[in-house]
Amino acid sequence: QYSLSITLSTMTITRPRNLILLSVAALALLSAPLLTHAQDAATATADVVEEDVTDLGDVVGDAMADITEGLKEEVEEEVEDLDAVASVESSESEEEVAEAVADETTTAATTTEESATESNTTEEQTQQQPQDEEEAQPTPPPSQTGPFIDLFGDVLLSLEMVDETHAQVHQHYTNEVLSGKKVVGLYFSADWCGPCRQFTPDLVNFYEKMNARRGKKDEFEIIWVSRCRDVDSFGQYFTHMKWLALPPQEAMGQRGQYLGEKFKVKSIPTLVLLDEIGNVITLDGRNKIPMDKAGVGFPWRSPMSVLISTLVPKSFRLMVKSQIQGVLEKAKAVLGGAVARGGGAAAAAAAAR
Repeated sequence: QYSLSITLSTMTITRPRNLILLSVAALALLSAPLLTHAQDAATATADVVEEDVTDLGDVVGDAMADITEGLKEEVEEEVEDLDAVASVESSESEEEVAEAVADETTTAATTTEESATESNTTEEQTQQQPQDEEEAQPTPPPSQTGPFIDLFGDVLLSLEMVDETHAQVHQHYTNEVLSGKKVVGLYFSADWCGPCRQFTPDLVNFYEKMNARRGKKDEFEIIWVSRCRDVDSFGQYFTHMKWLALPPQEAMGQRGQYLGEKFKVKSIPTLVLLDEIGNVITLDGRNKIPMDKAGVGFPWRSPMSVLISTLVPKSFRLMVKSQIQGVLEKAKAVLGGAVARGGGAAAAAAAAR
């Protein structure tokens, strides 16, 4: 589009340097329009690029906003899900912790109870052991004195029917079981004795009647002195009685023999009645009961005996009796020694002859 007319005829080329300068000038003239066009094209391209960049920035901004909003929503949802999971796990953890604490508390309480139970059991066993040892050791009988101890010994027996075919025998200390009794009977009898078997039911009725009297309840006691031949017979016959008994080994031994001799028992049945300090009221109770079944004159004391028992206190009568017995025993000892010396002297004289 540009026209360039160069008239070489007007120019004189004399040197090569001039030729070079001329070439440069020609190039400069030719390059100026091209540079201008290039600048315009570059400016237009820059404008287009700037617009494209602006549009791209808007697109990228919108896309980033959408992406950010989506990411934000997803993050919030994830956070909510995580919170729910954490809440559930926290609840489950709290429940597990509570259950574990409850289990530990229950276990601790059980252990404490078991320890306390074992401790109590140990203490009870520790306390029970001395008690068992004390119970295992036989309790020594109390020291007993008095006229009834001299006659009957320390222990008397009673019998309790458990049922129709079983009975249980109990032991009693003599002074305790005879305390408060105004009349004490000694009943000599045996199972093999026909008259005894006939009299015993009558004596049971009389015994119950006398102990049921108004103002004199349970003031009458009987002690059976057995004449049975063995312990089995003793037990069988004792079931028919309501009163006390000497132990069978005592009744069938020396004590029974001593009582029979002391109260002049010649036959059975025999009923001897004693007062509260062991003095004889009558040796013939066996015959008095059939004649006075109602017990109007019971215990059939003599007038002098009634007067003494009424006027003289029991303690004084007991003291006098013990002193008299002491004197009699000393007299018997002296007489026994004298008889022994007399017998020895007689034997010596007979030997000298």
